[in-house]
Amino acid sequence: MEKPKGKILVLDDERIVLDSVSRILDNQHYEVKTARKGEDAIEILKEGGFDILLTDLKMPGINGLQAMESLSEIDPDLSMIMFTAYSTIDSAVEALKLGAVDYIRKPFTPDQLLDLVNKTMKDRKARFEKRYREDTFEELKKAISSTLNLKEVLDLIVQGVVKVMKVRGSTLSLLDKNRENLRVFAHNGLSTEYVCKGPLDSSKSIGETILKGKHAWVEDVATDPRIQYPNEAIREGIKSILSVPLIVRNKVLGVLRVYTGEVRAFSDEELKFLYGFAELVAYAIENARSYEDVKDECEALRDDLWDSFDKQGLL
Repeated sequence: MEKPKGKILVLDDERIVLDSVSRILDNQHYEVKTARKGEDAIEILKEGGFDILLTDLKMPGINGLQAMESLSEIDPDLSMIMFTAYSTIDSAVEALKLGAVDYIRKPFTPDQLLDLVNKTMKDRKARFEKRYREDTFEELKKAISSTLNLKEVLDLIVQGVVKVMKVRGSTLSLLDKNRENLRVFAHNGLSTEYVCKGPLDSSKSIGETILKGKHAWVEDVATDPRIQYPNEAIREGIKSILSVPLIVRNKVLGVLRVYTGEVRAFSDEELKFLYGFAELVAYAIENARSYEDVKDECEALRDDLWDSFDKQGLL
């Protein structure tokens, strides 16, 4: 049995509307509950787990706007859509003020209804994913602030990147003192064999982009000539790679990189979050500099890290 695409509550005093909407949504594998009165809808919503409310504007007793206000208090995350035969600018504005994401005018076609419901579900998913990223990011910041062990911080960051961005793996690499090679100091989700595949040459095209303080995206490792180890990446099951520079005091120290198991583009929102993780690395390095009382220059810290961590030269 196919898993429901979402749980929807439909509120309308007309039985024919409830039956029609239920049939349309059932056929698209949505779980649907119906109510003919606002009071009944309030009790049903208390079951929990609803994604969308579809409600009429004009009903006896508690009308659609009143129901929306009460239901949004029970579940502030509920996505609400209003449908009505009395659509006016005033009612639409009032519905939006109460939290409605959109409205649809009766009579509507099945395609019109499904397009709106599917769009609302997609937007709802994106909103929750953004909240999840933000919450996890804040949790990670708190965890990082509780330790001054730099290796622990770097491990927390690559773990957090994999968790938040839902990618196959992540690495955090630093440049050597000659700025010629990158060495991995923390990784998550990748095999040791792949991490140890060989040195990453910073003079290659991707490395040059990073040294300029810019991010680099490889859509498909199998066809992009910039990839230094394409066969190893293919064997690892890697499809796309996104790299963001680590910058401390206007100097590039290394790169934070994510790997996906499918050819994938990254949204501006995802890129923004990855840059946020890169800033956490810079923050951690600055804290480590103060705690360990190393030299003031970033190169000195980088050299200390190079000598202290990962003597085998993992990449």
